[in-house]
Order: sequence, then C-alpha cells, then structure tokens
Amino acid sequence: MKIQNIFLTTVFLSITTVFMVSCKKEQNSASPGISYQLQTKNRASVVGRVESGNIVWTSGFGNATEVKFESKGPNGKLEYKSNLQQRIDLFSGVSVIGNITLPPGTYQEVEFDVELNPTATEPAFLLNGSYTSTGPTTPVSFVISTPFEIKTEMNNVTVSANNGYNALTSLNLSLLSRGITQTMLDNAAKTNGTIIISSSSNVDLYNILLNNLKESDEIEFKHD
Repeated sequence: MKIQNIFLTTVFLSITTVFMVSCKKEQNSASPGISYQLQTKNRASVVGRVESGNIVWTSGFGNATEVKFESKGPNGKLEYKSNLQQRIDLFSGVSVIGNITLPPGTYQEVEFDVELNPTATEPAFLLNGSYTSTGPTTPVSFVISTPFEIKTEMNNVTVSANNGYNALTSLNLSLLSRGITQTMLDNAAKTNGTIIISSSSNVDLYNILLNNLKESDEIEFKHD
C-alpha cells in the first residue's frame, strides 16, 4: 500500500509539473513583443535664414536606463516598462535599445518612451560636431547631464498574439538649430576652443537645442 501511494504521488507531481511548464510556455509565446530602436538622421543643420553657417553633427551617444509603453483610453492608463543599462551609439545606424512584452489588443493615445540618465562618468546625452561660418571651423558639443526622456506618440496601436513589432524612433538632427542664428554661435563662449552647449555653458543655446530635441523625434511602428 505504501509503495502504491508513493507511485501515485510521484505520477501526480510529474503531471502537475508538466502542466505548469506547458501553461507558462504557451503564455510567453502568445504575448506580443515590441523592440525599441533609435537612430539619428539629417545630421547637418543650417544656422539662420542665410546659408552662411551650419553645424554638422558627427558623433554622439545616449545612456538608456528604461523603455516604457504608456496608453491612455476609456479604461484608464496602462503602463509597461523594462529597466536596462545601455550606452547607445547615435551614429552607428539603428540601435536596438530594449524590449517590452504586453498583452495583445488595441491601445489608444500611446507613448513610446526612452529614459536617458547620466552615469558616474558620462552625461545622459552627448552630440559632437563642428560649426562652420565665414570664419574657421569650430568644434561644438551639446551635453545633457540631467535625466532626459525621448518621447514619441501614436493615436492607436494594435498588437496581435505571437507577433513581434519594431518601434523605431528617429531623431532629426537638422531641426536642432531652429531659432539659433549665426551671430549667436559666432559669439558663443568657447572652452579650450570648443563651443560647449550645456546647462552651465552657453545656457541660452542649450535651452533652444533642448527644446528642439524634444520636437525632433518621430516614430515608425511596424510588424517584424
């Protein structure tokens, strides 16, 4: 009798284990995944109304710490996010940042967010380039040392089970110089020969570039 009870208990536990593993695998395979991606484009900016000055951005990076999917609709606000720590090369083509898994369905008023934060040794976001006008070419750096969020929006997003999707955000760098004149850059303060644009150097230029950066992104959402 004892041997029979042990046998039945072992069989029951084995069946239960197989059932739990099977359910978990089925749930994961049915959940749509969104790959967050980032790229820069149009890396030359004309300064002012007369094309006598321009900035050409040549290198840069961002330190991503989180990707987030937000939706607002009749049923309230939904949020899905994934923490990470990734240094993104903004000039290496399309960079894959992270992934979000969420239930299938149609989502309204969607935001795709990428959170950037400084590290112990690097700022949250950095662009390097050169400024050319009627005089010699001058190195220029745009530095964001505080947390910054790259945010793009779509009205409706539909995701289906067992599918993968790409959310590609493009930063249009040609828009960064809107509102900046050649005179402003010609008269900008230089640090060791470089125009450093940050929260503590050339602050007026920094505020313009920061606001333009917030408006320079666009999203492309598509199936794998």
